[in-house]
Amino acid sequence: MLYIESFNNKRESGLTGVMRVKNESKMIKTCIDSCIEALDELIVVCNDCTDNTPEILKCKQRQYPNKLKIYEYNHNVLSFNLTEDEFEEAINLPDDSVRLYANMCNYGLSLAKYKYVTKIDTDQLYFAKELKKWRDICANPETIKWKVCMIWGWLFMMYFSLYRRISVKLAKPCLFMLPDWLVTIFYESYQKYAVWQLAKGKVAVALSGINVFKDKEWFVTFDNINGHPPYNGTGDTVIFKLSEKTYFTRQVSRKYSSVTECFTQPYKVVFTSPMWFHQHANRVQCFDKIKKVKDECPEQFVPISDFLKMSYKEVHEKLNQQTHTLFQRVLFALIHKCKKQVIEDNLSVLENLGVK
Repeated sequence: MLYIESFNNKRESGLTGVMRVKNESKMIKTCIDSCIEALDELIVVCNDCTDNTPEILKCKQRQYPNKLKIYEYNHNVLSFNLTEDEFEEAINLPDDSVRLYANMCNYGLSLAKYKYVTKIDTDQLYFAKELKKWRDICANPETIKWKVCMIWGWLFMMYFSLYRRISVKLAKPCLFMLPDWLVTIFYESYQKYAVWQLAKGKVAVALSGINVFKDKEWFVTFDNINGHPPYNGTGDTVIFKLSEKTYFTRQVSRKYSSVTECFTQPYKVVFTSPMWFHQHANRVQCFDKIKKVKDECPEQFVPISDFLKMSYKEVHEKLNQQTHTLFQRVLFALIHKCKKQVIEDNLSVLENLGVK
């Protein structure tokens, strides 16, 4: 893959965020403001913007001159919403083509100054304190020492893996294997074990978020028509140690006429509590059709205050099993059980946008 040869450069301890953008003027400002103080640097790779995204970025760069770094990727990238001819062209491009979205992503990785990297998406509002906890670990990995309680964290990781495998085998989430009391007892040790393993460069930490939609108030989505489950990011967004074995390859979707990116990495993946509010449903190209679903099926949209009171059993019963994959429904259980206080503590992120 293109740009991988530069991944072996010596880097400082710290956390780089990599953002890929094209015409993101509606959301990019609030996204940057929500996360940049929790990163050592934010690299923004721009491709063929025709709105005022570049002007917004220049303004934000003046605000964050030591952290925000902007690069142009001046190639005709074939990625989203392709015509039939463009789609056929994209799937037949060589792996090292600069026109692949995956290689635009790899270009962003190659620019990182720091050893650890995570993807930053413009339609996400980050919980800065939660993200900064992981940034501090990446900045000082040598200070993370092994503790006896990490044995319990390892055991919980193995048990959670067993729960996932059995759920897949039985084709349904075996929720009885993950009761609230079990998560309450072992989750903290699990997180300490994840911290230690990340510092050693042995795991990737999967970040997740909560899908929201802003109408007259903020709602959590169970949108069965457009496929917006309550949570997102269960495994496709991670904090990882950069190496020649961490890179993007093309991902083809005929259903959505897209040729995007799939992340390749050698690490075992561990999970942590939600890290952002995901605003994909509020994108310009999505809002009208989501609003139509909400008007016709209001039961698929739950006010955040009500969602925080739901048990995962209630969440799972509300999920559409045909729309939301078994993989998602299995992972949502852990995320939901460790999420309430984190989300409550970060509701101000939404309140600052003018809607409680």
